[in-house]
Amino acid sequence: MRNLAVALLERTRRPGQQRELYLIVAQAAALLASESVDLGLWPSAMEYARAAYTYGEVAGHDGVRAYARGMQATIAYWTGQTAEAVGYAETAVALAPVGVARVRALAVLARAWSHRGAADNVRRAVSAAEDARGSDGQDLLHDIIGGEFGYTPAQQARSASTAWLEVGHAEPAIAAAVSALNLAGGQPGSEWSTVLAEARADLATCQLLGGHLDTARETLAPLWAMPSDWRRTGLLGRLQRIHRLLSEPQWQAVSNARQVAELASSFGTAHAGRPALPPA
Repeated sequence: MRNLAVALLERTRRPGQQRELYLIVAQAAALLASESVDLGLWPSAMEYARAAYTYGEVAGHDGVRAYARGMQATIAYWTGQTAEAVGYAETAVALAPVGVARVRALAVLARAWSHRGAADNVRRAVSAAEDARGSDGQDLLHDIIGGEFGYTPAQQARSASTAWLEVGHAEPAIAAAVSALNLAGGQPGSEWSTVLAEARADLATCQLLGGHLDTARETLAPLWAMPSDWRRTGLLGRLQRIHRLLSEPQWQAVSNARQVAELASSFGTAHAGRPALPPA
C-alpha cells in the first residue's frame, strides 16, 4: 500500500489527490511503525514513525501527526530514552484532536512520565485521559477508521496499569489491570488478545510483589499456550520483568517460583525471523 501510494504521487499534480495520497502514505508508515514495535525492530520503527509524521505534516493532518509522535514516545521509553519520550508524548498531546486521539496521546504521556519515576505527572495524565474519553471526536484515523488507530477503554486501562506499576503504585495498578481484563475479556476474538495478556502480566507482577505466588501462577497460566506469532514485544518485556522478579533471592528456593521463572524466560524464544521491510 505504501509503495502503491508513492507511485501514484508521481502521476498526479492535483493538490486534492496529492493530499489524499500523502495521508495514505502516512497511514501506511504509521502502521509499519506499530508493527515494527511489536517485533522489537526499534530502528525501523523510529524510521517509519518519523516518516509518518513528515507525510502527515505535508498532508496537514494532525491526527496522524499525533499518532506518529505517540509512537516515537513509545519507542523512546522502550529503548531507555526517557526524556525524549516525554518530549514526544507532550507534542502528541498538543497535536491530538479531541476524541480517541487525545485519549491515546495522554495515555502514552502517562507511560512516558512513569519511566521518569514521576508519579504525580502519571496521575495527572491518567486522569486527563479518563476525562478525554468522555469527548466525541471526528478524527478520520482515530474516531472513524479505528482499528489499529483506535484506542479502546481496555487498552487505556492496560496502559494505566503499566504506568502505575512502573512507579511502584500497586493499588491503582491492580485496579487498572483488573479493569482491562474485564473490558477486554468480553470482546469478540479475545482469546489471544495482547491487551488481555499484558494486563495479566501486570496483575501477576503486582501479586508477586505482594508475595502471592500461587495467585500469580493462576493469573499467568492462560499465557503459556499463546501461539508464538502473538507474542509481541510489549508482552515479552513484561514477562522479562516477571523473570527478573522471580530470580531474586527470596524466590530461588521455591520450586513453583523457579518453574514460573523458566516459563517466563522461554516465552519469547520461538520467534519468526525478521520480515522484509519496505523503505520509509
